[in-house]
Amino acid sequence: MVGIYVFNFLKMRPYYNAKPIGSLAALSKTLQVDLGILQKISKEIANHYHPHVVPKKNGGDREICIPSNYLKIIQKRINRKIFDNVVYPHYLHGGISERDYVRNAATHSDAEVVISLDLKNFYPNIKINKVEEIFQYFCKFPPPVAKLLSELCCFNGVVPQGGCSSSHLANLILNGTEYKLVSMLESKGYCYTRLLDDISISTKKIINQNEIEKIILAVKADLKKCDLKLNNRKQKITSKSNPEDLMEVTGLWLNRGRPKAHKSDRRLIRAEVHRCEKEAAVSRYSDSYHALHNSVSGKVAKLAYLKHPEAEIFRKILRSILPLYDVSATASIFKQATYLSKSKIDYRSKFVYFQKYYKVQYKLNILMRSDKSKAIEIKRVLKNCQPLGRKDDLLYNESI
Repeated sequence: MVGIYVFNFLKMRPYYNAKPIGSLAALSKTLQVDLGILQKISKEIANHYHPHVVPKKNGGDREICIPSNYLKIIQKRINRKIFDNVVYPHYLHGGISERDYVRNAATHSDAEVVISLDLKNFYPNIKINKVEEIFQYFCKFPPPVAKLLSELCCFNGVVPQGGCSSSHLANLILNGTEYKLVSMLESKGYCYTRLLDDISISTKKIINQNEIEKIILAVKADLKKCDLKLNNRKQKITSKSNPEDLMEVTGLWLNRGRPKAHKSDRRLIRAEVHRCEKEAAVSRYSDSYHALHNSVSGKVAKLAYLKHPEAEIFRKILRSILPLYDVSATASIFKQATYLSKSKIDYRSKFVYFQKYYKVQYKLNILMRSDKSKAIEIKRVLKNCQPLGRKDDLLYNESI
């Protein structure tokens, strides 16, 4: 019995399921990038990020840092060669295959009470020294390897929101302590999940305020060990017994069991579909209309994922007013295709060529709606200059 308990306890903790990378030379070989290039990029990391500010849904701004193509390739290789070897426990969601915000919310679908907590300034508080510790003590890499990897994954001394490896590091920041907290909570009948910086704890029974405060204090104590804090302003306690205050997990409504979109979100999507109809009546050719249609289509796709009955109605409307290209845009597509057709063979084996080629292919699918004969003509131009490899092969094998 003791052995089974220890085994189940260990299953609660993420672990690295591969042989450690034992030297800088081995790291270079693993990532298929010359060591000198890795070190040069790590020292000039500020030149490889493009920060920009996006508005938050609930007000305020968030800085997103987009890596350069070179750094993006390196970070994606770090993900594939290192983080894909991490076995994540059941309570972690976000940035993990088949574990998204909907599945995270569904875990709490039968709850009577939900405690929703938010980590304050999460990414800016994951410092580079903590990242180095993940590579050194969690992955068991030697200090020089851990140091270089942490430099390649951080910006201005912290984990950047927008980096390709950032969600993996966010999942692992609590790897040494979180499993103990989860084990304790689950032994008392609670359900715990974390979607990056959103913590949700639920129970199928009614609990009093004193018990809720004990749980929150336990979470705070766990976070403190990693220099993290809760955002008290975003703390929310909801109960099925109080229908006026909707039970919510990571932005989804839970009062009727299966996760659903909020009524306000559905109303907003409905309004944006109507706006699409109005703008389509004026012009379906403008860049602004293309951007609007793509944006609204993405939001309708989320409704469809949540199995909302209105999603199919919205889809039919959007399919009837698809964006189109005018004569000028068609000429531009033809010019881009001609340029690709003249490219050298070695360039066609590069990831950047793959991106350009399929960007034109995407535009051709749109052009087929309004000028099928021209689209077929351009397809013939592209037929003999296809990328020399699949996306993943080009991404992970391209020389840097």
